[in-house]
Amino acid sequence: MGTRTGEELLEAMRDGRQLFIDGDRVEDVTTDPRFGAAARSLAQLYDMQHDPALIDRMTFIWPTSGERVGLSFIEPRSVEDLIRRRDMVKIWADATCGMFGRSPDYMNIFITAFASAAEEFGKKDKSFVENIRGYHGYIRENDICMTHTLINP
Repeated sequence: MGTRTGEELLEAMRDGRQLFIDGDRVEDVTTDPRFGAAARSLAQLYDMQHDPALIDRMTFIWPTSGERVGLSFIEPRSVEDLIRRRDMVKIWADATCGMFGRSPDYMNIFITAFASAAEEFGKKDKSFVENIRGYHGYIRENDICMTHTLINP
């Protein structure tokens, strides 16, 4: 699949998930007054990956699939890789004036770091190497947006 568009991301959010806030079930996070603006902001970030002026600064071609994937999934092997990834993160941070604290790159880079150290995870149990690499592959190929939540929005 590679990189998703903003509309593909919004459509994926309309999956019947059960989210409750203030005792009420949120029927559609993309239109709910408490979540809709954030969903649209997130979609705009995803669309930047398809902007012809930014595509080479936001994505790279995954060697085995030939698909474009977000630079947050690159396992840096050089200073140049780190600079490219840093520049991609800055593009998204600039687009939100630094106010979107958990943009998709945040957890993607976290999981990518784990995948880069897969052999360390395998010291205890060899299946952990496959597990982290498989999980990294899944979120990369499906352009998954993950975060963690510490408080109610």
